[in-house]
Amino acid sequence: MTSHPMEAYFREDGILSRMQGFEFRPQQLKIAVKVWDLLQSGNADTLAIEAPTGIGKSFALLVPSLLWATEADRTVLLLTAGHALQGQLMTKDLPLLEGFLRHPFRFGTLKGRNNYLCLRRCAELERGGFLSFGDEGEISEKVLEWSRESTTGDLSELELPETHPVLERIAATREGCLGRLCPLKGECFLQRLYLQAQDWHLIVTNYHLFFSHLDGGKRFFPVHFNALLCDEAHRIPEAARSSATRAASPERFRKMFSARPLSNLVKAFRFLKLPDGKLESGWQQAAQGVEGVFNRLALLSREEGVFTRPLTDLRHDLESSVESLATEVERFLARMMEEGEAPDVAEGFLVASQLVEALDDLRWCLDVVDYPRWATWWDGAQIQSTPVLAAAPVREALSSLDDVPIVCTSATLTVGGDFGFWVRESGISPAETLTLDSPFDLPSQMSIWVIDLGQRVTDKGYDSTASRVIEKLCDLNGGRTLVLCSSMRLMRAVSARLKSKERGYRLLCQGEAPKEELLEDFRSDETSVLVGSLSFREGIDIPGDGLTQVILDRIPFPHPADPLVRARRDLEGKDTFLRSTLPMSRLFLRQAFGRLIRRKTDAGRVAILDGRALQRDDWGIFQDFRGVPVKRVRLVQTP
Repeated sequence: MTSHPMEAYFREDGILSRMQGFEFRPQQLKIAVKVWDLLQSGNADTLAIEAPTGIGKSFALLVPSLLWATEADRTVLLLTAGHALQGQLMTKDLPLLEGFLRHPFRFGTLKGRNNYLCLRRCAELERGGFLSFGDEGEISEKVLEWSRESTTGDLSELELPETHPVLERIAATREGCLGRLCPLKGECFLQRLYLQAQDWHLIVTNYHLFFSHLDGGKRFFPVHFNALLCDEAHRIPEAARSSATRAASPERFRKMFSARPLSNLVKAFRFLKLPDGKLESGWQQAAQGVEGVFNRLALLSREEGVFTRPLTDLRHDLESSVESLATEVERFLARMMEEGEAPDVAEGFLVASQLVEALDDLRWCLDVVDYPRWATWWDGAQIQSTPVLAAAPVREALSSLDDVPIVCTSATLTVGGDFGFWVRESGISPAETLTLDSPFDLPSQMSIWVIDLGQRVTDKGYDSTASRVIEKLCDLNGGRTLVLCSSMRLMRAVSARLKSKERGYRLLCQGEAPKEELLEDFRSDETSVLVGSLSFREGIDIPGDGLTQVILDRIPFPHPADPLVRARRDLEGKDTFLRSTLPMSRLFLRQAFGRLIRRKTDAGRVAILDGRALQRDDWGIFQDFRGVPVKRVRLVQTP
């Protein structure tokens, strides 16, 4: 009987067995076989695979994809949710595979455009005469020297803090891009990178970049590809929703209505011999009017929370204040269409285009479009409008793909073994699904403690009670704990409690350092405790004795006042808890619990301070952890 081509790589004595640390896993072979068969079939079908941690999913995706790509010079696009996995693939997994496949392969990564240098903006920095950022111009000089030597334009090469102000000044933002009118377009790092990527067998990028390029199916991805791999596919709905969001802020308009943009627009008007007499007065009137709209919007939001009806009065005020300027800008843009490419007015064209786009976004938000399918609210800094359900934006984006096979994988795609929730949320209907068992013996490696605080989150004293119990659990475990808090308020209370006296372990708290720095400290200090929000439920891989306890203060239900939650409740009615709230919370729990067991030698416990986990059998909170011992625990609290 002829063996499958993937067995030559993944069997116990296969090609990859020569790789240091290789371990035969039947689940890994199953994934590789499924991916290979789909790619070789020539069908543009979708395969969804739930593959728990520890299977070696990355290699199971990469090997068949790269073999398929190199045999006929094809290109595979691999999407991830964030920089962590992107970095692991580029610096560890892919270099490790080189030399094991029968053909050499070319690969690279595409980051968001803000990660690359804009040569035009860098030239402006130079014309500014080595601007000082609190360093007498040293950073400016360093940036300019690097810009002449770099072959990639990747700003990470500068090794500056992500929040350094110089990066904002020189990044290739979409808002600052002149496109075809840019005098340096022939040397643009981004355009050169997209050209290079045409020659890669594997392109690694992220969902946000992918969806923003497709723009709801109206555009195409800048590099052609023949197959799509979606890792961390549970994040697809969130990424599509984020890319579809429209927002407008007073800060955005203040930058736009500053003196320099007006100067650039006036120069463009004069170059095209357009009368500019009304431009400045219209500019000032629009600036004051838009500021007034935002002031009234902030006051109104205190009463409304989520806007459910069009803000007609504010929309009327906006149109009245920008009417004169809008007329002048439309006249300018119409003239630009007649002139064709006019590099001498590029800066003015950018100002006009940005103004039109910003006003369109503000109008869209003030119109409160299609509530409750779209949720619109003021978050304290901006008004934003977001699709409540992501299925439509995902389908619209994928509609522009040219009949390519798609593989979606994640450790958490099912609820109770069923893909139905993910299918509804993502809008993706796979032709085939595969659910794999964990390679770990979870019933013997982990336990679950349920501690009933006897209080609701809204009760007075909840934070104090939860903090004391968390303190007790951390001390009992000698540190080695990840604490996931349901609110930033509780996170600060827990941090203060643990800092109140000397401990036998180091305390790390979200917000006190960049996330990657915190995680590196957590890995390097085996007894440390990391306190964070629920966002820390993913992207943490601490095998061994460095993490033997995960604590959650409650079942991670979303806050009922959250704008998206309220709009979804109005959209789905009484069914929303069972249809969306409960399944999403169970997925969040699986992701959080998944931080604990990363290797076959790991052991530890999860503690959840929410008695409802045992009291409400109908919720099935622990249904995804069959066989894992669950104990109701009562702790004697210290005052």
